[in-house]
Amino acid sequence: MNNEQGTREALMKRYLFHRFIICIVRYTAAPVIKRMMRYSYIKQKGPNKPSIIIANHNTNLDPVLVALSFSRHMYFLASEHAFRKGFKSKLLKFFLQPIPIDKTKNDVSSIKEMLRRLKAGASVCLFAEGDRSFNGTTGPVPFSTAKMVKKSGAELITFRLEGGYFTYPRWGKSRRKGKMEGKFVNKYSAEELKLMTAEQVCSLIERDIYEDAYERQKVKLIQFKGKELAEYIEAALYLCPGCEKTGTIRSKENRFFCDCGLDAAYTELGLLDGDALPFSTIKEWDDWQVGKLKEIIDAAGDEPICTDEEQSLYKVNKATKSEFLGTGTMKMHRDAFHFAEKEFPIGQIERFTIVDTMTLVFATADGVSYEVLSAVPRSALKYKEIFRILTSNPVCGLQGDRD
Repeated sequence: MNNEQGTREALMKRYLFHRFIICIVRYTAAPVIKRMMRYSYIKQKGPNKPSIIIANHNTNLDPVLVALSFSRHMYFLASEHAFRKGFKSKLLKFFLQPIPIDKTKNDVSSIKEMLRRLKAGASVCLFAEGDRSFNGTTGPVPFSTAKMVKKSGAELITFRLEGGYFTYPRWGKSRRKGKMEGKFVNKYSAEELKLMTAEQVCSLIERDIYEDAYERQKVKLIQFKGKELAEYIEAALYLCPGCEKTGTIRSKENRFFCDCGLDAAYTELGLLDGDALPFSTIKEWDDWQVGKLKEIIDAAGDEPICTDEEQSLYKVNKATKSEFLGTGTMKMHRDAFHFAEKEFPIGQIERFTIVDTMTLVFATADGVSYEVLSAVPRSALKYKEIFRILTSNPVCGLQGDRD
């Protein structure tokens, strides 16, 4: 037996074990999850051959929801931070063996592992935009994903989740009771994909999985009921339209405020309601603040563009717990990101990403990754947006340049 055959057999043995575990979950936890998320779907047969399933991303339970919608087991990608949670991570690796991916860099190792599992006969699922949306619209698909799909020689299945943004907003503190649906969109054979360019594959993936939560809500008008509906909305709304200052929005229960007098509510329809409020949706507000942020950056000069206090900095050690480096104030300048006495030149930072709601993660050119946790609600999104604008380094996608 050669090494390749041995690797394939070892992978298939683990695959059978993981498929057995998922079968148990389907018959035990699945009914609870479906009721909890108010999730409906038409179950799909298969996939009966190694396939790549690509879906949009809305909630932390999306992998479970997609898995419930298909009769065969598949492997998922998981952010590397999920592998730094001690015993929980050990259980995750043993029972499900997700494919780790480092979001702070172009992680070639995760692509190689996906291809290896496909070659061994398993299917894999990924959320191509790589992140959950803060404003309700699906993000662009990296061009590298389309190239990987073509290179794999596997069939492609596209799947769209609807209602997830309002069920558990990326910025939100709590889950809401409304309605979620999972929909099979298209299947493309390996032969069809070979005849397409990578640009065409990227375009069809973006078209198939694209979701605008607010456009759909205009038609369906579903109520998403819950408590503390507006809390942590400042994670998404980092710029006040009244005073045009960053980091001044504060939330409590179903309302949010600014010292300038702005007073508004987040409703069960997912809309914003307030006297003289210029926006009725988070999407409209976000479109405005992104454009306004460019003006603020241009006018900042040598002063900080934004500042947050009570922050904790950690150095990320892969596969282990993070190393605590200290607490302090972080500031974003035009030329550098500052944390207390530490300075990280913008040119030496690879990218900013966000984990969960408010954890800011970044990597430096020397391969070191850091994460910043906050003792108070604040927006990590504004740092990611400022960095994108400063570096003019758009993600390769066909719907826009925001990652």
